[in-house]
Amino acid sequence: VPMTEFAAEAPSFSGGTGTEEDPWLIASQKDIIALAEFLNSGNAEMFDTEAAGIGNCYGYYFRQTADIDLTGVTWEPIGYSGNYYYFAGNYDGDGHTISNATSTGKNDADGFATAGIFGWVAFGSVENLHVKNANFVATGHNEYSYVGGIAGVCYGSSIKNCSVVDSSLESRRDNNNNCAGSIVGYSTGGTFEKCAAENNQLKTMAYGGGFVGETDDDPAYGAGKSIFTNCYVANCSVTSKTDEVQGVSFAGGFVGEMTDSALTIQN
Repeated sequence: VPMTEFAAEAPSFSGGTGTEEDPWLIASQKDIIALAEFLNSGNAEMFDTEAAGIGNCYGYYFRQTADIDLTGVTWEPIGYSGNYYYFAGNYDGDGHTISNATSTGKNDADGFATAGIFGWVAFGSVENLHVKNANFVATGHNEYSYVGGIAGVCYGSSIKNCSVVDSSLESRRDNNNNCAGSIVGYSTGGTFEKCAAENNQLKTMAYGGGFVGETDDDPAYGAGKSIFTNCYVANCSVTSKTDEVQGVSFAGGFVGEMTDSALTIQN
Protein backbone atom coordinates (compact mmCIF):
# COMPACT_ATOMS: atom_id res chain seq x y z
CA VAL A 1 0.00 0.00 0.00
CA PRO A 2 1.54 3.38 -0.93
CA MET A 3 2.64 5.44 2.06
CA THR A 4 0.59 8.37 0.79
CA GLU A 5 -2.55 6.28 1.18
CA PHE A 6 -2.60 6.92 4.93
CA ALA A 7 -0.67 10.18 5.15
CA ALA A 8 -3.75 12.24 6.01
CA GLU A 9 -4.54 10.00 9.00
CA ALA A 10 -1.14 10.23 10.70
CA PRO A 11 -0.20 13.00 13.16
CA SER A 12 1.98 15.69 11.66
CA PHE A 13 4.52 15.48 14.51
CA SER A 14 7.25 18.12 13.98
CA GLY A 15 7.83 17.25 10.36
CA GLY A 16 8.86 14.42 8.10
CA THR A 17 6.91 11.88 6.12
CA GLY A 18 7.89 8.64 7.87
CA THR A 19 10.35 7.34 5.29
CA GLU A 20 13.90 6.28 6.13
CA GLU A 21 15.21 9.31 4.25
CA ASP A 22 12.65 11.69 5.78
CA PRO A 23 11.58 10.25 9.16
CA TRP A 24 8.80 11.66 11.28
CA LEU A 25 10.37 14.06 13.76
CA ILE A 26 9.73 13.77 17.50
CA ALA A 27 10.82 17.07 19.07
CA SER A 28 8.61 17.64 22.11
CA GLN A 29 6.25 16.29 24.75
CA LYS A 30 3.42 16.92 22.32
CA ASP A 31 5.02 14.81 19.62
CA ILE A 32 5.81 11.77 21.75
CA ILE A 33 2.37 11.83 23.37
CA ALA A 34 0.87 11.99 19.88
CA LEU A 35 2.92 8.94 18.90
CA ALA A 36 1.66 6.97 21.91
CA GLU A 37 -1.94 7.98 21.20
CA PHE A 38 -1.50 7.11 17.51
CA LEU A 39 -0.41 3.55 18.35
CA ASN A 40 -2.71 2.95 21.30
CA SER A 41 -5.86 4.18 19.57
CA GLY A 42 -5.50 1.63 16.78
CA ASN A 43 -5.16 4.34 14.15
CA ALA A 44 -1.74 2.97 13.13
CA GLU A 45 -3.02 -0.57 12.66
CA MET A 46 -2.98 -0.36 8.85
CA PHE A 47 0.30 1.56 8.49
CA ASP A 48 2.50 -1.02 6.77
CA THR A 49 4.81 0.07 3.96
CA GLU A 50 5.48 -3.51 2.86
CA ALA A 51 1.90 -4.77 3.14
CA ALA A 52 3.30 -7.56 5.32
CA GLY A 53 0.22 -7.76 7.50
CA ILE A 54 2.12 -6.45 10.53
CA GLY A 55 0.87 -2.86 10.58
CA ASN A 56 1.43 -0.50 13.49
CA CYS A 57 4.03 1.61 11.62
CA TYR A 58 5.91 -1.37 10.19
CA GLY A 59 8.50 0.05 7.76
CA TYR A 60 8.06 3.62 9.03
CA TYR A 61 10.79 5.70 10.67
CA PHE A 62 10.94 8.18 13.53
CA ARG A 63 13.78 10.38 14.77
CA GLN A 64 13.89 12.26 18.06
CA THR A 65 15.47 15.68 17.62
CA ALA A 66 15.68 16.99 21.22
CA ASP A 67 15.76 15.85 24.82
CA ILE A 68 12.21 15.40 26.15
CA ASP A 69 11.21 15.91 29.79
CA LEU A 70 7.96 14.16 30.71
CA THR A 71 7.58 15.78 34.14
CA GLY A 72 3.89 16.23 34.87
CA VAL A 73 2.76 13.84 32.12
CA THR A 74 0.68 10.77 32.94
CA TRP A 75 2.60 8.54 30.57
CA GLU A 76 1.16 5.60 28.68
CA PRO A 77 3.62 3.40 26.78
CA ILE A 78 3.89 3.52 23.00
CA GLY A 79 2.08 0.34 21.93
CA TYR A 80 0.75 -1.75 24.79
CA SER A 81 -0.49 -5.10 23.47
CA GLY A 82 0.99 -8.02 21.59
CA ASN A 83 -2.43 -9.04 20.29
CA TYR A 84 -3.65 -5.60 19.34
CA TYR A 85 -1.48 -2.50 19.31
CA TYR A 86 2.31 -2.86 19.36
CA PHE A 87 5.04 -0.64 17.91
CA ALA A 88 6.53 -2.12 14.73
CA GLY A 89 8.28 1.00 13.47
CA ASN A 90 11.88 2.15 13.71
CA TYR A 91 12.62 4.74 16.38
CA ASP A 92 15.95 6.58 16.41
CA GLY A 93 16.53 8.61 19.57
CA ASP A 94 19.53 10.23 17.86
CA GLY A 95 21.40 10.24 21.18
CA HIS A 96 18.71 12.18 23.02
CA THR A 97 17.16 11.54 26.42
CA ILE A 98 13.61 10.99 27.66
CA SER A 99 13.57 11.89 31.35
CA ASN A 100 11.20 11.90 34.32
CA ALA A 101 8.58 9.62 32.79
CA THR A 102 6.07 8.26 35.32
CA SER A 103 3.59 5.53 34.47
CA THR A 104 1.36 2.96 36.12
CA GLY A 105 1.31 1.08 32.83
CA LYS A 106 -1.51 0.15 30.52
CA ASN A 107 -3.59 -3.04 30.46
CA ASP A 108 -4.99 -4.58 27.30
CA ALA A 109 -8.38 -6.22 27.00
CA ASP A 110 -6.98 -9.58 28.13
CA GLY A 111 -5.42 -8.23 31.33
CA PHE A 112 -1.79 -8.12 30.19
CA ALA A 113 -0.01 -5.00 31.45
CA THR A 114 3.04 -3.15 30.16
CA ALA A 115 5.07 -0.15 31.28
CA GLY A 116 8.04 1.50 29.59
CA ILE A 117 8.68 4.24 27.08
CA PHE A 118 7.46 1.56 24.68
CA GLY A 119 5.08 -1.16 25.81
CA TRP A 120 5.45 -3.77 23.07
CA VAL A 121 8.09 -3.46 20.34
CA ALA A 122 7.43 -6.19 17.76
CA PHE A 123 9.22 -6.59 14.41
CA GLY A 124 10.67 -3.07 14.81
CA SER A 125 13.65 -1.30 16.36
CA VAL A 126 14.68 1.29 18.92
CA GLU A 127 18.16 2.81 18.86
CA ASN A 128 20.21 5.68 20.27
CA LEU A 129 17.69 6.41 23.02
CA HIS A 130 18.51 7.18 26.65
CA VAL A 131 15.98 6.99 29.49
CA LYS A 132 16.68 8.75 32.77
CA ASN A 133 14.82 8.91 36.08
CA ALA A 134 11.82 6.86 34.96
CA ASN A 135 9.32 5.49 37.45
CA PHE A 136 7.32 2.64 35.95
CA VAL A 137 4.91 0.19 37.61
CA ALA A 138 2.52 -2.24 35.91
CA THR A 139 0.04 -4.71 37.39
CA GLY A 140 -1.32 -7.61 35.34
CA HIS A 141 -4.91 -8.63 35.94
CA ASN A 142 -4.69 -12.43 36.05
CA GLU A 143 -2.06 -12.19 33.29
CA TYR A 144 1.55 -11.19 32.82
CA SER A 145 2.87 -7.72 33.49
CA TYR A 146 5.99 -6.55 31.67
CA VAL A 147 8.12 -3.59 32.75
CA GLY A 148 11.29 -2.20 31.17
CA GLY A 149 12.88 1.22 30.86
CA ILE A 150 13.01 1.08 27.06
CA ALA A 151 10.22 -1.45 26.50
CA GLY A 152 8.07 -3.86 28.44
CA VAL A 153 8.42 -6.45 25.67
CA CYS A 154 10.90 -6.90 22.82
CA TYR A 155 9.56 -9.41 20.27
CA GLY A 156 11.66 -10.13 17.19
CA SER A 157 13.08 -6.61 17.37
CA SER A 158 16.39 -4.84 17.89
CA ILE A 159 17.40 -2.41 20.62
CA LYS A 160 20.79 -0.80 20.10
CA ASN A 161 22.86 1.96 21.69
CA CYS A 162 20.27 2.58 24.40
CA SER A 163 20.59 3.17 28.14
CA VAL A 164 18.39 3.36 31.21
CA VAL A 165 19.75 5.08 34.32
CA ASP A 166 18.56 6.24 37.75
CA SER A 167 15.16 4.59 37.32
CA SER A 168 12.65 2.60 39.37
CA LEU A 169 10.93 -0.28 37.56
CA GLU A 170 8.38 -2.64 39.12
CA SER A 171 6.07 -5.36 37.83
CA ARG A 172 3.17 -6.78 39.83
CA ARG A 173 0.45 -9.35 39.34
CA ASP A 174 -2.85 -10.46 40.76
CA ASN A 175 -2.01 -14.16 40.66
CA ASN A 176 0.17 -14.83 37.65
CA ASN A 177 3.67 -14.27 36.30
CA ASN A 178 5.38 -10.95 35.70
CA CYS A 179 8.84 -9.65 34.86
CA ALA A 180 10.95 -6.50 35.09
CA GLY A 181 14.31 -5.47 33.66
CA SER A 182 16.17 -2.20 33.20
CA ILE A 183 16.14 -2.32 29.39
CA VAL A 184 13.21 -4.70 28.74
CA GLY A 185 10.99 -6.82 30.90
CA TYR A 186 10.64 -9.71 28.45
CA SER A 187 12.50 -10.69 25.28
CA THR A 188 11.66 -13.18 22.56
CA GLY A 189 14.11 -13.06 19.67
CA GLY A 190 15.43 -9.65 20.65
CA THR A 191 18.78 -8.31 19.42
CA PHE A 192 20.57 -6.04 21.89
CA GLU A 193 23.80 -4.20 21.18
CA LYS A 194 25.76 -1.61 23.14
CA CYS A 195 23.07 -1.07 25.78
CA ALA A 196 23.69 -0.06 29.39
CA ALA A 197 21.75 -0.14 32.66
CA GLU A 198 23.03 1.87 35.62
CA ASN A 199 21.75 2.77 39.07
CA ASN A 200 18.29 1.26 38.65
CA GLN A 201 15.95 -0.33 41.21
CA LEU A 202 14.12 -3.41 39.93
CA LYS A 203 11.25 -5.07 41.76
CA THR A 204 9.12 -8.00 40.66
CA MET A 205 7.11 -10.88 42.07
CA ALA A 206 8.49 -13.45 39.63
CA TYR A 207 11.33 -12.68 37.19
CA GLY A 208 13.70 -9.75 37.74
CA GLY A 209 16.98 -8.98 35.97
CA GLY A 210 19.33 -6.03 35.91
CA PHE A 211 19.07 -5.95 32.10
CA VAL A 212 16.11 -8.17 31.13
CA GLY A 213 13.59 -9.86 33.39
CA GLU A 214 12.87 -12.92 31.24
CA THR A 215 14.14 -14.35 27.97
CA ASP A 216 11.72 -16.79 26.40
CA ASP A 217 13.03 -17.92 23.01
CA ASP A 218 10.64 -20.81 22.49
CA PRO A 219 11.13 -21.98 18.86
CA ALA A 220 7.36 -22.17 18.52
CA TYR A 221 7.21 -18.38 18.58
CA GLY A 222 9.31 -18.14 15.42
CA ALA A 223 11.16 -15.02 16.55
CA GLY A 224 14.62 -16.58 16.88
CA LYS A 225 17.07 -16.30 19.76
CA SER A 226 17.70 -13.27 21.92
CA ILE A 227 21.27 -12.06 21.50
CA PHE A 228 23.10 -9.64 23.81
CA THR A 229 26.34 -8.07 22.56
CA ASN A 230 28.51 -5.48 24.31
CA CYS A 231 25.92 -4.75 26.99
CA TYR A 232 26.36 -4.19 30.71
CA VAL A 233 24.64 -3.64 34.05
CA ALA A 234 26.15 -1.60 36.89
CA ASN A 235 24.97 -0.59 40.38
CA CYS A 236 21.46 -1.99 39.97
CA SER A 237 19.35 -3.58 42.72
CA VAL A 238 17.09 -6.51 41.80
CA THR A 239 14.43 -7.82 44.17
CA SER A 240 12.05 -10.67 43.41
CA LYS A 241 9.53 -11.79 46.00
CA THR A 242 6.07 -13.32 46.05
CA ASP A 243 3.80 -14.07 48.98
CA GLU A 244 2.14 -16.96 47.16
CA VAL A 245 2.81 -20.34 48.79
CA GLN A 246 3.26 -22.03 45.41
CA GLY A 247 4.82 -19.03 43.70
CA VAL A 248 8.40 -18.91 42.38
CA SER A 249 10.70 -15.90 42.15
CA PHE A 250 14.00 -15.42 40.34
CA ALA A 251 16.46 -12.53 40.48
CA GLY A 252 19.61 -12.12 38.42
CA GLY A 253 22.20 -9.43 37.88
CA PHE A 254 21.70 -9.58 34.12
CA VAL A 255 18.67 -11.82 33.49
CA GLY A 256 16.14 -13.15 35.95
CA GLU A 257 14.81 -16.19 34.09
CA MET A 258 15.47 -17.87 30.78
CA THR A 259 13.56 -20.68 29.15
CA ASP A 260 16.15 -21.52 26.49
CA SER A 261 19.06 -23.84 27.31
CA ALA A 262 21.68 -21.09 27.18
CA LEU A 263 21.90 -17.31 27.22
CA THR A 264 23.47 -15.97 24.03
CA ILE A 265 25.67 -13.19 25.36
CA GLN A 266 28.96 -11.77 24.08
CA ASN A 267 31.36 -9.40 25.84
